[in-house]
Amino acid sequence: MRRAWMGWSCALLLGALVWLGWPGADEATAQAGGSASPTAAPSLRGTQADGRARVEANGALRVDAELRRLFDYQLAALGERDLPATRKAVEQALSAQLSGTALKQALDLFDRYVAYRRALSEGKAAGGVAERLQQMRALRLQFLSAGEVAGLFGDEDVYDDFTVKRLRIAAVVGLSAEQKAARLKALEAGLPAELRAARLEPVKHLSLAEAEEALRKKGGGEQELYALRAGMVGQAAADRLSQLDREQAQWQSRVEAYRLEARRLQTAAGLDAAQRRQALAGWRAQRFSAQEQLRLDALVPPQ
Repeated sequence: MRRAWMGWSCALLLGALVWLGWPGADEATAQAGGSASPTAAPSLRGTQADGRARVEANGALRVDAELRRLFDYQLAALGERDLPATRKAVEQALSAQLSGTALKQALDLFDRYVAYRRALSEGKAAGGVAERLQQMRALRLQFLSAGEVAGLFGDEDVYDDFTVKRLRIAAVVGLSAEQKAARLKALEAGLPAELRAARLEPVKHLSLAEAEEALRKKGGGEQELYALRAGMVGQAAADRLSQLDREQAQWQSRVEAYRLEARRLQTAAGLDAAQRRQALAGWRAQRFSAQEQLRLDALVPPQ
């Protein structure tokens, strides 16, 4: 599935990012010179580090979206830890993949990227989406070279331009819905294949759900369902969905058993209300974990 930069790009267009209390890039560099190792931010513990740093054939730093994702992964925890600690974490991540000149280039780029993000949050954007997009791109060039901008933001810029054009088509007065749909289809066809696939990913899963429902209504069996899934989302995903189906069926069977036991206890002779509740609580405690009992209560309120 495509990474989340599409949604983040739209947030930039709307001016929704608020990064408060950042020191400037030069100040961050000076403050981060200590030798203490940063403690992993709580929100990052147990997560898979995103992004990577690479070099070109000549040994120079490769500036691309993967490097930006490495920066953003650590910056996502800003607020849980300060910027010097965040920079130290970035330095450690980079040092595991780079050395020498490339490492120095990456750290310098990170400082200027942070300075850009800070200036972006402090600026006051004006005008519509297209105007804000132009202002944002002009601001980037105050901190980054044109080549660095293309490497870090190339795919995002393509998608932003697509978004602006799509909004303009939707706003055209005098076009019928069919004419707008035709223009939007042509516009979409101009996207790079990877971006088209990213836009279709959510639609593909919606289409799969609709296709599954239609198959079940026609009486399709498990083999037909597996073939449908494998054809639409691949064999690995079809295997995972089959496993989820089995787990869900087992869960539903256990929930139904709980309902039956609750009904049996309601009519059991010689038990008052308190004894029925106690008996049912003991029954479920033996058969459901604490986490499962929370799910159970959402489906079947406690008696």
